[in-house]
Amino acid sequence: MFTWMYGLPVWLDFLIVTATAVLVACTGIWFARPLVLGLFGPEPGKNETVTMVLTVGGVFYGLLLGLVAAATYENADVAQGLVADEAAAVGTLYREVSAYPEPERAVLRQDLIDYTDNMLLVCFPALRRGEEPVGGTALVTRFQEHLLAFQPETAAEGIVHAATIDQFARFDQERRHRINAASGGIPDVLWAVILVGGVINLVLLCLFSLDRGAHLVLGGLFAFFLGAMIFLIAILDFPFRSELSVDPEPFESMYINVMGVT
Repeated sequence: MFTWMYGLPVWLDFLIVTATAVLVACTGIWFARPLVLGLFGPEPGKNETVTMVLTVGGVFYGLLLGLVAAATYENADVAQGLVADEAAAVGTLYREVSAYPEPERAVLRQDLIDYTDNMLLVCFPALRRGEEPVGGTALVTRFQEHLLAFQPETAAEGIVHAATIDQFARFDQERRHRINAASGGIPDVLWAVILVGGVINLVLLCLFSLDRGAHLVLGGLFAFFLGAMIFLIAILDFPFRSELSVDPEPFESMYINVMGVT
């Protein structure tokens, strides 16, 4: 729902979301004041009743925001771990195929280098733009074909080959997990509940009978905090997008330290 945010700098996203929340709250307080005074009377009016309703609703809404924020952060952390696991699996594969005889060794190592190039130059940039990366599956298939075409001639080569096939299966599993993590996101119905709940809390805030200046300050602070929480959830919703997206550093480190490519 907030996918437009990922094309802007994080600081600008934060300002837009929080400023919108503050503007909505202050506008509501300003224009609803005559209606509130007419319905609830002058200060203190029905402040105790409004406080009770806002407290009860705020507890459930705050719990919802807290749980969703924690879940989105956990998803982003898990996605970063999946990238690290996949990079480690590629590095292990590279070391294992280095024990193969020539010319298979050079062919298999080049396949893994090409896959890592694709991850760094094609896959991660595409994911940050919200696009489906291309080329990775074809490179994995090419490596698999070259690997299975090898026929061990000694017992030692057979042991290495079996271990490499097993490691390839683990790498493919880690890759599938990373792909699944990249397609996540909060369902639209949950976003609707979050936004409707935020609007209801702001409406309740407008129903207080307070001095206008104090009402605007308190309402603005409450709306700013509400906007900050929604911003946090939105910016972490898709872990492979925005400036706070999953870092490809594990692949970069493996590329240099294991493959020896600079």
